[in-house]
Amino acid sequence: MNEPRHHTYHVTKFDVSLQVVDHGKHISGSAGLAVLAMLFVLSCAKISAPTGGPKDTDPPVILKSLPENGSVMFTGKSFTVTFNEFVVLDRITEKFMVSPPLATKPEVKLKGKSLIVNWEDDLADSTTYTFYFQDAIRDNNENNPINNYQYVFSTGPVLDSLSLTGDVFNASDLEIVEDITVIMYSNLSDTAPRTMLPAYISRPDPSGGFMISNIRPGSYRLFALKDLNGNTRYDLDDEIFAFCDSVIDITPENYFGLVPDTVTYRPASATETTKPDKFVFGLHRLYAFQQEPKKQYLQFTERKSSWGIGFGLALPSDSGQVSVAISEADSASWYMEHNFERDTFMLWITNPDIYNRDLIDALITYPFTDSTGTIIPKTDTISFRYIKPAAPRGGAARMPGLPVITNISGRLKPGKVPSFRTVTPFAEPDTSLIRLTQTVDSVVKVLPYQFVRDTASSRLFFMNAALEPGGTYSLICRQGAFRDIFGMASDSAMYRIAVATGEDYGSIKVKLAGYEGRVIVQLTADKDRIISQTSMDSPGEVFFPLLDKGKYRLKVVYDLNSDGKWTTGDFGLGRMPEPVTYYPAELEVKINWALEQDWDIGKMYIKDVSLRNKPASKR
Repeated sequence: MNEPRHHTYHVTKFDVSLQVVDHGKHISGSAGLAVLAMLFVLSCAKISAPTGGPKDTDPPVILKSLPENGSVMFTGKSFTVTFNEFVVLDRITEKFMVSPPLATKPEVKLKGKSLIVNWEDDLADSTTYTFYFQDAIRDNNENNPINNYQYVFSTGPVLDSLSLTGDVFNASDLEIVEDITVIMYSNLSDTAPRTMLPAYISRPDPSGGFMISNIRPGSYRLFALKDLNGNTRYDLDDEIFAFCDSVIDITPENYFGLVPDTVTYRPASATETTKPDKFVFGLHRLYAFQQEPKKQYLQFTERKSSWGIGFGLALPSDSGQVSVAISEADSASWYMEHNFERDTFMLWITNPDIYNRDLIDALITYPFTDSTGTIIPKTDTISFRYIKPAAPRGGAARMPGLPVITNISGRLKPGKVPSFRTVTPFAEPDTSLIRLTQTVDSVVKVLPYQFVRDTASSRLFFMNAALEPGGTYSLICRQGAFRDIFGMASDSAMYRIAVATGEDYGSIKVKLAGYEGRVIVQLTADKDRIISQTSMDSPGEVFFPLLDKGKYRLKVVYDLNSDGKWTTGDFGLGRMPEPVTYYPAELEVKINWALEQDWDIGKMYIKDVSLRNKPASKR
């Protein structure tokens, strides 16, 4: 046991023999008294705090526990742990948990140098309870934590000692899942995680690894839950959840007990495929997902401008018709657009007598899931309110021009079509105010073009023109070249369009092997942002051309249901999320360089720690 820390003082003493003379005569009077006073001060002890020295990195030391940690035949409703120094509790509400859980969360408080935990619930007979503190207990001076502190006791004569270890990762990208809890049930029914408290509970460490200790031999089901409502039950459709698809039989032959202070648990890395040692024998992986919503309902409504009304549904509306009627307005006063999935809708009101109202009432009819699970048409009256901003002081300010956003910036990739987007619907462009030219050998040539409206959005135009790789062009748009349906006009602008060539980019060719089946191969960058993807019915070559200089990652989705996208899990259907895997390193693309890479995708759920988008946080 470490000795209690104490303060050290440096003491300096002066041993002085006093004899002051002046030409053989003793000094007396005020001068002699001054000298004596000065020497007296120098002879006194000087006390000061130490300077420098090593920083305190020692955690608090437990002096005693009442009752003793590891007790059996426990009958009380509290315990006390005393330390060698004052401690503080860091995020105790988040980090503290009891396994098996108690119906009412215990009270945790500090008194002097002691930690006191008490509870009201009656304890189950012949049960081992574990109180997890993680690293919440820290010293008061340097915030040094006691890592993974647990207080354990049994209400029976035996302290259960078997342990289970594993990891939790996000199913779609194999990242660490923050604030998720691992739960285990002795009740093997599918309804248990939705209706009952678990038999055991734990929390993964920042690397995703977890350990459940002090388990009684038996059969269990293992889950993980990001608990949104704090009841330790999977009872909300939007909660993140993971499940092991088989029953786990925990026996002394397969799941070893750990001896405190003699074994350090080392969670497996995301790329580890072998069992490192006997203490993680039976390692289990959990892949967390959020299931797709199953109930249709009106998810949101909004009015962010005078003339725009928006609303969204929880699911695509293929299952039913969506219609809108605006109070005291005919259908010619507005029109409606929707996205490709038909779950987000936008009404553009064209009549100023309507859009100048502060309050617009609308009847929205949409498909809705009733209490029996049947989709029926439902009509709601929604009030959309918008208050125009007050006019600026000093009179009306100049109206800003219509903002036009374009993809013409830097070099345009060969084959890429220039686009123009606004926040409100476009009127037809005034082509008399727009000119596309190319200068060759000092000769300016006017080129033909055509603006084409996007089929799904009235706020997007594409410009079709014969733009050659390596060519440089000028697009002049005078004031008012673009207008929206409300009359707002764009400012004048001149765009320089430089079309790159294939030599300005690199490429990646990937040859896949080791798996037979349909896969989706994705090239990603910047935290899994998809640059390009392609589907394949069987392994072969995938080519990604015209890539900018930089680093990229390769990801494979094992498309088990052949729907062309990653499919999440569904516990009710017993369906695991579709597996994914990553090439073990980033690939660097250089300009005018063709990179070829072989990749064995026979092993699923592989992602090297170096590829994690967010480093593991410290708890």
